[in-house]
Amino acid sequence: MTIDVAHAAEFLRENDNYLILMHASPDGDTLGCGWALCRALRSMGKNANAVCPDPIPNKFNYMFRGLPMQEFETENIICVDVADTKLLGEMKELGDKAELCIDHHISNTHYAKRVLVKPEYAAAAELVYDVVCALETDIDKDTANCLYTGIATDTGCFKYSNTTPQSHMIAAVMIKCGAETAAINYAMFDLKTQGRLQLEREVLNGIKYFEDGKVALVSVPLSMLENIPDIDSDDVGAISALPRQIEGVEVGITLKEKKKGVFKASLRSGENINCAEICMKFGGGGHERSAGCSFTSSFEEAEKAIVDACREAVRKIGTL
Repeated sequence: MTIDVAHAAEFLRENDNYLILMHASPDGDTLGCGWALCRALRSMGKNANAVCPDPIPNKFNYMFRGLPMQEFETENIICVDVADTKLLGEMKELGDKAELCIDHHISNTHYAKRVLVKPEYAAAAELVYDVVCALETDIDKDTANCLYTGIATDTGCFKYSNTTPQSHMIAAVMIKCGAETAAINYAMFDLKTQGRLQLEREVLNGIKYFEDGKVALVSVPLSMLENIPDIDSDDVGAISALPRQIEGVEVGITLKEKKKGVFKASLRSGENINCAEICMKFGGGGHERSAGCSFTSSFEEAEKAIVDACREAVRKIGTL
């Protein structure tokens, strides 16, 4: 059932022993939500752990410092920034038992017993902030760092069109609570590993254009990653922003090989293209300007399917 912030807070106050699930291929929003909520619950004397099915990129380590795993028997499962249990990877079965989901994706499948979803929110961290406020717990510096990270990363450091006055206002509150914004912004948006720079060079050498340059595609096969030392999932994930940075591109596609025969397409677009609508055709989803979907096929089949769908979307805006 769909609930509001007050009912989510009531559920959290009345229960205990929480396992908080963050989605696979983690980003700053799911991690910020998970660890901020975990810290808030522990400050209330609750037992809570936050876990992710995939390794956490090193640049996010500051968010769980001083937050060791607790030993207790899980009674309640919470999912944060998880629109569908498919996004939980090997933890999908746990997600199927979720008592509460806190999310901001319009594509949320309402899989949890209780669903708090606000698609108009720029980041799920904004919604977690509302819940933490309803719980009437103090927001310390570490919690502020988590929430600020979630908002900053899902708004592209407040550059994306999803940014709202609320995004800025909550960020301002986090600064007042001690969030280390300069260090976070540098780590999230400026710092690049040598491996990432090498990967950027490789993918840009193989970029493909369609529809007179309005659709751009870059590919990241496993063979490419094998030749780049010391690269992590965050370096690979960051590549998704590259195609849309090219002048004239309406929708950028990044096609990544997850394992043999399995590919993930990540889409980024301008105001004229709805990425979520495109990805939902293939069982995926996300936001209007940023979404993803997966293919179990050959690379050629995956490329043709997602490129054809994006070309169709571009042709439609040309007729408006």
